[in-house]
Amino acid sequence: MVARERLDQLLENFISEGVPGCSLAVSYKGKIVYTGYRGVSRIEDQKKVDEHTVYRIMSCTKNVTSVAIMKLYEEGRLLLNDSLGNYLPFFRDCSYQTFNPANERIIRKISKPITIKDLMMMTSGIPYGGKGSFTASEYLEKIGDIYAPSTMELAERISEIPLQFEPGTHWQYGMGYDVLGAVVESVSGKKFGEYLKEEIFDPLEMKHTGFVCTREMEDNLAWPYNLSEEVPFHDETEPLIRERSHRKAELGGAGLYSTLDDLIRFAGMLGQGGIWNGKRILSKNTVDLMRKNHLKGQPMEDFRIMARDAYPWYEGYGWSLCGRTLMDCQAAGSNGSVGEFGWCGMYGTYLLADPEKNLGVAYMQQTFPVIGGKQDYCHPRVRNVVYALLDEWEEL
Repeated sequence: MVARERLDQLLENFISEGVPGCSLAVSYKGKIVYTGYRGVSRIEDQKKVDEHTVYRIMSCTKNVTSVAIMKLYEEGRLLLNDSLGNYLPFFRDCSYQTFNPANERIIRKISKPITIKDLMMMTSGIPYGGKGSFTASEYLEKIGDIYAPSTMELAERISEIPLQFEPGTHWQYGMGYDVLGAVVESVSGKKFGEYLKEEIFDPLEMKHTGFVCTREMEDNLAWPYNLSEEVPFHDETEPLIRERSHRKAELGGAGLYSTLDDLIRFAGMLGQGGIWNGKRILSKNTVDLMRKNHLKGQPMEDFRIMARDAYPWYEGYGWSLCGRTLMDCQAAGSNGSVGEFGWCGMYGTYLLADPEKNLGVAYMQQTFPVIGGKQDYCHPRVRNVVYALLDEWEEL
């Protein structure tokens, strides 16, 4: 079969390019039409990548959090334009930073509240901790290890630091989805991880997905590798095993562990407009709303600049309520569909859903992105090759 041979060859190409190990699954019209594994999950002991391999899916967690929020939306328990302070009162009195003509920092009260949609759109003024702004620096200094506090404690600590900008005025990738995890807890009355398990993971039979790497999972855990040296080296602390580290966070932006089989079920559900194997998670209308571009004006320009300067393989995309969304096939160099959406994780996991084609794609690797992690090489090639094979799968 051409499809299997071509995708097998693609994965072998990724290994030859330096990716230690990778795996790929494709669902089409509700059926998994391809699954492939290549390379090793750990270079040190040459453990092969297989169906048991566990990955840190990092920011692909945001896709799951988005579905959780939209389930509550469908039940009438929240609105996208609601003030965040309705659910997390400690966000009712927020301030943001700005600068006067003398470039002196000024703290002002926000004139409009952060909304649920701002958190999903990355227009809330909540960045990640690090360098680049006073807010990001203060997160790094005052919050520190974001995995240490609980989901609700982290959200409250974020609320105590002035926003990077007034909500809705700019786009900045950040911890908005971690705050959304606390919103889920507030609205549902359940721990974030418990809600995800009951409402998403159990119905989809995602049996190996959660916020804790258990001792049983550790043997199958893929390590992330830094590819900057001639020989890739493992550059990571020990896994977040709850009973070992005592870390509490269930982060809506980056916390989940999963397997290829689990993630393709999730991608396939979105790719079929909210249903998988007879279990409806969301309505098709809701999925269609999620996958539209929701940015305009300055936030859209901010996103375009980010793509142009840092992630050129996302040119032609906008931002949905669930990650990137394809707007311009020509600019993206994509043979896919407008409205194809999903996101990627820091260590190279990649999710694509296309309800127009009833298509879902899950791709897994574990490499650091900052120094030649190969995401820019692998992800668009996965997309283009999969779309090129739809005609063959249509004939099955």
